[in-house]
Amino acid sequence: MVARIAAWARRLTESPKGMTINLRSMILVALTSAFAFGQPAVVASPKFEVAALKLCKGDGPGASKGGSPLGGGGRTSARALHFNCATVSGLIQEAYVTYANASRDLWSRVPIDGAPAWINSDRYDINAKAEDSPSPGTMQGPMLRALLEDRFKLRIHRETREVPIYVLTVVKSGSKLQQFKEGSCIPIDLTKPPSPTTPGQTRGCTSMISGSAKGPNMASMFMQATTVDEFSKALGFVLARPVINKSGIAGLFDFRMEYAIDETISGTRVAPSDEPAGPSIFTAIQEQLGLKLDSAKGPGERLVIDHVEKPSEN
Repeated sequence: MVARIAAWARRLTESPKGMTINLRSMILVALTSAFAFGQPAVVASPKFEVAALKLCKGDGPGASKGGSPLGGGGRTSARALHFNCATVSGLIQEAYVTYANASRDLWSRVPIDGAPAWINSDRYDINAKAEDSPSPGTMQGPMLRALLEDRFKLRIHRETREVPIYVLTVVKSGSKLQQFKEGSCIPIDLTKPPSPTTPGQTRGCTSMISGSAKGPNMASMFMQATTVDEFSKALGFVLARPVINKSGIAGLFDFRMEYAIDETISGTRVAPSDEPAGPSIFTAIQEQLGLKLDSAKGPGERLVIDHVEKPSEN
């Protein structure tokens, strides 16, 4: 199309006999406009109206070296986003992975390569305000990405490499998965702010990994109204390795599993205890869910930093 318009333009500029300059100009404008209007419109990325950043120097939640990468966590209101003592690596995970599509993908984590050490150590308080009232997912995804690219001069791309993975399948005796009971809880729409609950209202469905009442070094995984694909993502989060679902099982299930914490995998220190150790996560998956994990090689995504700078505070 571009070549065809250029050819027509050359012919017109040769001043054909009997054609006035004004007529040639009008035709050129019409051709150019026709081409321009035929192109897809470029949609600007949503951005915060104002954003204040400063180094976290206090003793607040997450300020310690061993704290969460998101520090005290991200909080959203109708027009604002706040982070307390968050690392840049945590903010990257939030913006490019967890809320990559403006809806929450709770269990996905992508390793970051090419990063300077300070993105894992320096922590920042961020207070950003939007002009309109975007959804929480839009603020924590596309708008946070724009903030990182503007204030931290972040340039980043994705790569897929062959890495160690686990493959999830069903044991020979069959799965022990519990089918989700419709109406037992309400699946949560993470693209919208939580609605106020009323007495007697059915609660929202839960997905969580926490400590277990069965011992100080035990963990519990509890997920409601969840597909096996989503459960595989949660396993990948715990095991720090991609888990590919090849169980062939479709539908929604309630997952409940308890297993011993392995500090070589999770990085969580195991406390001295006289209680007998519980089953490993690999044993628990087989005995409690009728599934199994096998080691393999497969595709794994990486975020690669091309450029990043420490921001000026304001």
